[in-house]
Amino acid sequence: MEPDYVKKYIDYYHSVNPIWQSVPTAPVGTVQTDTMVIPRRELSRTEFFNDFLMPQRMEGLLNAVVLLEEERQTVVTVQGQRQFEASDVELYKLLTPHLQRAVQINIKLARAELNQIASVETLNRLEEGVLFVDLDANVRFANRAAENFFASRDLRLNEGRLHASSAAETATLHAVIAKCAETGIQHRRSDFVSLRREAGRSPLSLLIAPLPMETRCGLVAPQPMAVIFVNDPDKSNKPAVVQFREKFGMTPAEARFAAEILKGDGIQAAADRLSISRATARTHLSRIFDKTGTRRQAELVGVLLSIKTSV
Repeated sequence: MEPDYVKKYIDYYHSVNPIWQSVPTAPVGTVQTDTMVIPRRELSRTEFFNDFLMPQRMEGLLNAVVLLEEERQTVVTVQGQRQFEASDVELYKLLTPHLQRAVQINIKLARAELNQIASVETLNRLEEGVLFVDLDANVRFANRAAENFFASRDLRLNEGRLHASSAAETATLHAVIAKCAETGIQHRRSDFVSLRREAGRSPLSLLIAPLPMETRCGLVAPQPMAVIFVNDPDKSNKPAVVQFREKFGMTPAEARFAAEILKGDGIQAAADRLSISRATARTHLSRIFDKTGTRRQAELVGVLLSIKTSV
């Protein structure tokens, strides 16, 4: 069928097709010619026959109902330049189960593709960088925010492999990725890595966790994978202190300390910036653990990052 006629059928002729109107409830597996549905004399007087079939030299139609799903019928039609006979119907009945399977597979693939597109678009809308990496730190997926980190050289790619700005930090990063990926979903352990940047800019905060098979956005890898959430503490739509107070009921002092912990350079550095003692910092951290329902610093960072991203 010519593309122009396909469009015409969708736009108009489907609505005046007397054959379709006569078999909307035919069960799956039904195979019929046009003359089995409507007499030829009656069909030849219709607009559908004269203005749609005849200009394309279609003298016969052979239909197979291959799917009925959510009250939507799927029919595969063969168009012929002659009227179909009983032998054609019998042959098409043999082919129909294979057509049914083909349509089912096609729909599953289409849905998987739509789900992948939706997942990727959701990730691309995040201000937080998201990376899927394999056991060897090869990047399999990066959202737009992560691509921006590559463009600014805050994160680096070397032949597709994720690198930090220094060899020492790169080695640490790769070790944590391998550990998380190998741990797998059975333990769901996550780790936190901080990567330094030039003077005057806060370190990047990276939360690394095993990536469940069902959330790989259609990616296929021969080995385990990990997901990395990259947060830039220097960017936020809403001050972190305000977010943490609103979400967890932290005191102003606790919220300020939580915001400093996100910078990733440790408890002592956070305490020094706030001009508080290490003992006071530990007290703040203990209360923050209680209020966020976390026990480890890496787990805490993951929770805090999720709050910052969702606002």
